[in-house]
Amino acid sequence: MDQILSPQPAQMLLMEKIKSLEENGFFSIYGEDMMLGALTARMADGSLHTVYAFSGSLKGRYIIDGFTPPCFSNRAFEEIVDRYNSSIHCYTDRIEQGEKGLETIRAQLSRDCLAEIMDNYSFHTPSGSITFKEMNLASVPTGTGDCAAAKLLSWCFRRHWEPVSLCEIYYGHNGGKREHLTAYNPCDEKCGLIFPHIFGLEILYGDDDITVINKPSGLLSVPGKGEDKADCATARFRKIFPSAPQNPSVHRLDMDTSGILVLAKNAKAQREISRQFEARETEKSYVALVDGLIKEEEGVIDLPMRLDVDNRPHQIVDTEYGKKAATEWKRLSVEITGGRTVTRVRFKPLTGRTHQIRVHAASGLGHPVLGDRLYGDEYSADRLCLHAQSLTITHPSTGERMTFTSAVPF
Repeated sequence: MDQILSPQPAQMLLMEKIKSLEENGFFSIYGEDMMLGALTARMADGSLHTVYAFSGSLKGRYIIDGFTPPCFSNRAFEEIVDRYNSSIHCYTDRIEQGEKGLETIRAQLSRDCLAEIMDNYSFHTPSGSITFKEMNLASVPTGTGDCAAAKLLSWCFRRHWEPVSLCEIYYGHNGGKREHLTAYNPCDEKCGLIFPHIFGLEILYGDDDITVINKPSGLLSVPGKGEDKADCATARFRKIFPSAPQNPSVHRLDMDTSGILVLAKNAKAQREISRQFEARETEKSYVALVDGLIKEEEGVIDLPMRLDVDNRPHQIVDTEYGKKAATEWKRLSVEITGGRTVTRVRFKPLTGRTHQIRVHAASGLGHPVLGDRLYGDEYSADRLCLHAQSLTITHPSTGERMTFTSAVPF
């Protein structure tokens, strides 16, 4: 995973913690080759507090003074292990004595034991708590939920704190995949599976000014009218970061469009990035599957648009009263999906009109986006096949030109 929170000041405080642990002989007791983490959070009174964690266990211990506990009941964990251990060890002894056909039984007992242990995990989120079962993951690799970052975030949300800074540092021997006293981002293989469920959003990048998410299809960017449209990206974002502006959005994606969405953590960042979008200083790239075969390789669609006031929220092409709208496009491939010929297209909007790509695909190219319930055939796919794949902005504080990308899910 990429950086999901600013590493400062947690990194500096974690290095101080490690120095203190060295001086107190901690590593001579528990060994080395471990990941240590620190999370700095903002409490209700506005003050900052830092907590620490280690990944996994240390010499069989999950609870050690000065570190956050695991995301499960240690007592229940010990009861489950004790209940299974005697049977598993019994089968091991019999297998070692030469009895045949017992390996399958022992392996099943081990799987049953692990399943009960995994059922014991519970992670605190800004909206409550969630279990592995509720996450509905296809598979859960062993060790998922045991990393320092997961422990720290769960501890933070349990207390209704606001996460500010997160850092994990490896302490141990050089070589292999990690280097001594080097900071690492959370891993994709384990943490990457559960963080979207803990946060309620898939965070691709975060620092003191901005958060970049991968918005799923079906989620509003901002609240709509009515209680049934209150759940949205900005509402979930402010549950995590309540000190963010009331309106942290700097741009929007249609509810049915997935992909890169930037949210601001402070008023300065909100103003500056909004200005960049208005001044067309950003660069956006979308990928879509459109119905049918496009023979041409690339082109520019230049069709003015406006709202269809008699059929909201539809947008229509209007050469007399419409606002200028231009979109570059390039054919990427021709494919067969669901028994129909479709074309994969990259779109780069040069203006930012509502539903611009969808209208230009349907009215400009004559090939609507698959699954488009407004401008095409909503039954041609199980979702709108339009994804905001990349976005380039200038960072509001550093001035660095930054590009964020997201894998196309179709």
